[in-house]
Amino acid sequence: MGALALALAAAFTSCGDFEPTGYEEVPDLATVSGLRADIDGRTINVTWTLPAEEGITDVLLIRDAQTSNPLSLGADATSYAVKGQPMGVEGLFTVKVCYDDRYVSEGVSVTAELPVEQLAGVTGLESSTSGRKVTLSWTNPTGADVTGVRIITNGDEVAAVNLPAGTTEYTLKAQPMETDLTYDVQAIYDGFYPSVSATVSTRIPYIEPRMGYLMTAASVSALPDDDERAAAAWFVAQKNADLVYPADLATLDPDICSVLWIMIDRVGLPLGWENLPAQITSPEAIAALKEYSANGGSIYLSNMATQLTVPLGIVPENMAPTVFGNGEGGSGDDVWTINPFLGVDFKGGSDQGYYDRSEHAIFKGIILEDPNGWGLPAIPLIGPGQREDHNCLWDCNLYGRGAYPDVIANFEATTGSLVLATWGHVRDHCVAGLVEFFPTPVHGRCIANGFAAYEWNQNSGANIYQRNVEQLSANILDYLK
Repeated sequence: MGALALALAAAFTSCGDFEPTGYEEVPDLATVSGLRADIDGRTINVTWTLPAEEGITDVLLIRDAQTSNPLSLGADATSYAVKGQPMGVEGLFTVKVCYDDRYVSEGVSVTAELPVEQLAGVTGLESSTSGRKVTLSWTNPTGADVTGVRIITNGDEVAAVNLPAGTTEYTLKAQPMETDLTYDVQAIYDGFYPSVSATVSTRIPYIEPRMGYLMTAASVSALPDDDERAAAAWFVAQKNADLVYPADLATLDPDICSVLWIMIDRVGLPLGWENLPAQITSPEAIAALKEYSANGGSIYLSNMATQLTVPLGIVPENMAPTVFGNGEGGSGDDVWTINPFLGVDFKGGSDQGYYDRSEHAIFKGIILEDPNGWGLPAIPLIGPGQREDHNCLWDCNLYGRGAYPDVIANFEATTGSLVLATWGHVRDHCVAGLVEFFPTPVHGRCIANGFAAYEWNQNSGANIYQRNVEQLSANILDYLK
């Protein structure tokens, strides 16, 4: 064994950390023998015989030369069932043996190719429309190997809706208007393999979308906080804008009112969604909001209302916003900004990611500036003077990076979201203050904005960046329609 191989191997404490690519293998270590790949239906059974050597601590299986991502099978493994191998594509399977939690043998490889099958699809596919809802119905093929159904809209497989086996009807909500829509419905076999598609097309005529602002008082002037009054007064002056009261929620139709804004920003309000106004947190109100969202309605949660992401089922209970302030605030000479460039310090190359979200539609027409001289372009939201430090947002460091490059990527993967901005001075990934949550079968689209800088009425006088507050709000509401 060469000195380089010894030095590199010694740097690893277990085969689970071992990455074969770029490291010299040890040529004199015993390898597996009798390696085979046998096809059983749509499964490839890879089997082998372990060497009789002592000190075997793991067995690695590498698929298609992806050496940076080996499967750790354990020291006694002599087989592995490969599922999901694409049909008609030759698969390469390499097995290596780890010794003493430090060294790895050369690989032994075998190939196998699943034959291509034309799998029977659903039949009798039909569609019907009601407002912006499209209901599809079909008959499934028979067979125990049919494990699910998926619906693909306009060829976008990434956004496919995956349904359990036996489903014969599904309603897609809040579908785009004035657009040719094509739906492919496929049966899924053995958890991986799509059938031939059944296809149906439709087109939804234009319906003028309206937007609502959820009230917690009888009138705008009766709202208890100056920021809420300012936001509501601006809102009602917009086109197709309606004030929505808690009593309206049970009958709120997302095909007519496509987006609902919920804003709470009050001095002294305690942390916790249960402490938000009772009118919008009662069991009846939460149930109605969940129904509205599940039926395709979009929700904009701002300031302290970001906490509603928990009862609405948008984030799990252990991922409620924790960065929170509710005080009177104070005066300052700086400008409070938000930053759509996430992980700037990692832009030059790092194991962590850099994410430029500045081109997102909600930032349209807003000029990036650097009023504090941080060398970092950002979006100013409130200028010098009295400000209320009412953050209600997420500390991504609390959740770690998991299996992802950084805490932002982990937060996004865990919650099905896209983080759009952090605090203006932040150059890493510490907080998520403005987040888009993607729709699921359980809830519709949601944007949550928990920045203290998003203050609608500056107590010490006119906010020199009020236009940015209003433009950002208009963009978000328009994007969610």
